[in-house]
Amino acid sequence: MGLISRESIEEVRRANDVVAVIGQYVKLEKRGKDFWACCPFHTEKTASFSVSPGREMFYCFGCKAHGSVIDFVMKFEKLSFPEAVEKLALRAGVNLSYESGGPSRQERSLRDKAFEVMNLAQRYFLHELKRAPAAQKYLHDRGLDGDVAERWGIGYAPDEWSKLTDLLRDRVRDDEAILASGVSRVNDSGRWYDFYRGRVTFPIRDSQGRIVGFGARLLDPNAKAQKYINSPEGPLFSKSRLLYALDRLAASQRLKQDGRALIMEGYTDVIAAHEAGFDNAVAPLGTALTAEQVQLLRRYGSGVTLVLDGDAAGISGAERGLNIVLEAGADATVAVIPGGMDPFDLLRAEGAEAFERVLKNQRDAFDFKLEMVRSRYNLARPAEVTGALEELAGLLARVEDERLRSRYVSYAATALKLRESQVTLAVKDAQAELRRRDERAQGRAAESAPGPKAAVAGAGGARLIYERRLLARLMDLPQTLPAAGELLEPGVLANEGLRELYVALLNTFDEHGSVVPGALYAHLGESGRAELEATLKLTQAPGTARTDVVQEAERESLLEELRRLAGGRGESAGRTSLEALRKSKSAGRRSGRRS
Repeated sequence: MGLISRESIEEVRRANDVVAVIGQYVKLEKRGKDFWACCPFHTEKTASFSVSPGREMFYCFGCKAHGSVIDFVMKFEKLSFPEAVEKLALRAGVNLSYESGGPSRQERSLRDKAFEVMNLAQRYFLHELKRAPAAQKYLHDRGLDGDVAERWGIGYAPDEWSKLTDLLRDRVRDDEAILASGVSRVNDSGRWYDFYRGRVTFPIRDSQGRIVGFGARLLDPNAKAQKYINSPEGPLFSKSRLLYALDRLAASQRLKQDGRALIMEGYTDVIAAHEAGFDNAVAPLGTALTAEQVQLLRRYGSGVTLVLDGDAAGISGAERGLNIVLEAGADATVAVIPGGMDPFDLLRAEGAEAFERVLKNQRDAFDFKLEMVRSRYNLARPAEVTGALEELAGLLARVEDERLRSRYVSYAATALKLRESQVTLAVKDAQAELRRRDERAQGRAAESAPGPKAAVAGAGGARLIYERRLLARLMDLPQTLPAAGELLEPGVLANEGLRELYVALLNTFDEHGSVVPGALYAHLGESGRAELEATLKLTQAPGTARTDVVQEAERESLLEELRRLAGGRGESAGRTSLEALRKSKSAGRRSGRRS
């Protein structure tokens, strides 16, 4: 996604009345010049959430959430900044322009047409389900018919060669958009055909509720074809960045209560969970869980729970997902369903109470990982202890959060009956090997595509991720910024974008006593805005409750890490004094950009 121009951002903000937009989400009551409601970002009985049309902003006197109309949509719908701007632009009929990397007018038109194709396809599948007794019986036998099918948009694609394709080509008259949607294909001989045939269909929506693809299950058990398929990758559909039922998480009551998303395996597992009241369930789209999906879930809550089938195949198959959540530093737990059942089977056979008992017995994800490692190795034999250590070190080397990695090292040492120093050394060796691999990969990339882009790639890796996490924590704890400014100079940070973002954070807090991501975005250059997008994905979910004691402990821990970062690097030719950068902000304003 490209960088939306500052002019477009301002136009979108002006075109969307803050009272009208927020009033679509919460019931507002006018008192004097302002409007009031109970805050949607924390639980309260007395209204402390105010919306000021004069100042074009909202503010909660309880949880301190505040910002512009764009910030509200970001927080409420758990969208990234560009996604929120695009949603509001569509609402107000604003045509966005992009500074760099954004879609061209032709690409935006193609996406819009592809969305139109998706909606037509969905209506077609719903219509065909009414004419398909076998599909209706399949859904009825599994309790997925009637109101359930209607709520989830379940449909049916008849076993016809090109029925849908012919309809679309007649109505849409845009072959490129039809192919981009993924519902139709062209074979080697040039014949058009329907991608989904003889299948029950499940619409897949993005975080804004738009249909971007379909999952489909083969109805005929004797047919020689893949049982489950998803839409092909395309302009709308990227399965590594989507989750089934993602669009329902923002309104999830269970997520607000528990702060955790449930990660299941299949569509029907998720549907059964939601229908039983577990409306915080999602599922990957036919593939293993990805790091992008874990980061996506962190917008919505502080933790994730992997719900695993109890048989050996289910647990073994889920181990890659387990490694992914641990590497991402997520607050992760594991809930195992006994008896070899999956969530769908358990909920249908024994109901919500049985599933609630499964969740009450969830375990820490790293403890579960240690148990899996112990089950594979005979730890009475030194050679196998070495194997177990190498496996765990390879995992821990990828854990981004240094504090969490340190705790995992301690647990691993206890489990393997080794000294912490031995585990730490193995992790450092694994990290060194990862760096060597990165360097070799970057070298190959530089040889094949020399120039500025290769140089930018070299600034990535663990150091960059670590520094992004520090800035994310500063955004979560903005009261720490004055002390941070005294400890850490911008020149210490890994790249220009991070340095620009850090200075903008300091400047913003100096001037306003707070940090509002939406307002911050409009005052950053290209590299700073790219880093802001990456950093925002690492911040805590809005409304995350923390006591004063916890906040103070987190603040002290953050300041200690900043001290270590500041002291761990010598003088650099590119290092610029903080005072000089802060003084330059006046000149930046004159040119329309902060330094």
